[in-house]
Amino acid sequence: MNNNNILKKLSIANSLRHFEIKEVFKLGSFSFSSSQIKSFMAGSQNKNYEKLSHEHLEGFLNGLIIYSRGSIDEPDALPRLIESFIIGLIEAEKTEVIEEIRCLIKDTSDHSNEASNAST
Repeated sequence: MNNNNILKKLSIANSLRHFEIKEVFKLGSFSFSSSQIKSFMAGSQNKNYEKLSHEHLEGFLNGLIIYSRGSIDEPDALPRLIESFIIGLIEAEKTEVIEEIRCLIKDTSDHSNEASNAST
């Protein structure tokens, strides 16, 4: 399996759109145009096909980690993957799921505050 196939499979598995793939590369310290992203995703028989280097794949994987879990420098920031998931729920009008998430966050916050108060 070549790097382009790995990129395609990871993108499909994570339901990443082209603009999100572009953002993941940016988080991995590579800046590509939309047409370059499309050429990486094109089949090897396509005239626009461009081979993805090991360095670029490594950058994508590093960016995907940051995209999925958030930056180490900003531990309180909501990871983009979770943010995208919540936006998808809002667009699909899944209010019961959103309310459940809200309750879980509140419960976690309450538990964290109780633990903090107990240790002081």
